[in-house]
Amino acid sequence: MNIVITGCSQGIGAELVKLWSSNHRVFGISRNREKLEMLKSSLENHENFSFIAENINDLNQDSLTEFLGQIKVDVLVNNAGLLINKSFLDIQYEDYKRVMDVNFWGAFHVSKLLLDRLSKAKGQILNISSMGGVNGTSKFPGLSIYSSSKGALTILTECLYEELKEYNVRVNALALGAVQTEMLDQAFPGYKADTSPKQMAEFIDSIVVKGSQILNGQILKVTGSNP
Repeated sequence: MNIVITGCSQGIGAELVKLWSSNHRVFGISRNREKLEMLKSSLENHENFSFIAENINDLNQDSLTEFLGQIKVDVLVNNAGLLINKSFLDIQYEDYKRVMDVNFWGAFHVSKLLLDRLSKAKGQILNISSMGGVNGTSKFPGLSIYSSSKGALTILTECLYEELKEYNVRVNALALGAVQTEMLDQAFPGYKADTSPKQMAEFIDSIVVKGSQILNGQILKVTGSNP
């Protein structure tokens, strides 16, 4: 398969690169070139991983064609995420824009750019959302913008499920609970999650590889703790 992953320089995204580059062609999009180069050098089959160090919202068809060539895309994982932990009273528009640009518009933008390639492959989009972005789940102080952005991504998933049927593209989202990532450390310093990025990557692999022909339009809650 040809797999595109955003936000893959660390955490779950990096673990997905390690896992999938063993048997698939993986294309990573992330801003941190140094971490991407370190990740590539650590891979056993490093020739299966290519990357572009770019802000996802600065991508266009020309830059993607230069990066991907003319390949079809079997899987797009919208994993890029940004968390700002601020109280409601302290949040400014600039905070809102930074978070929404990555967590919502970034996924929207990359999905749109890759739609033709996904359609030709009868592929799938997997959006990495959060339990905080699902109605009726626990919410936490300081995460109003982050959770709202993930809620928008969750609803986008359901909308794209309807809109992309005619393009033969499946769309699902995983609403993740606590995973021991750098982002969790920012939100809850000192908290230790039961799930590691590697464990979550292995679960995502089972969804993408084994459940892809069954699941469509689903928001799957994936959590051992929250937090």
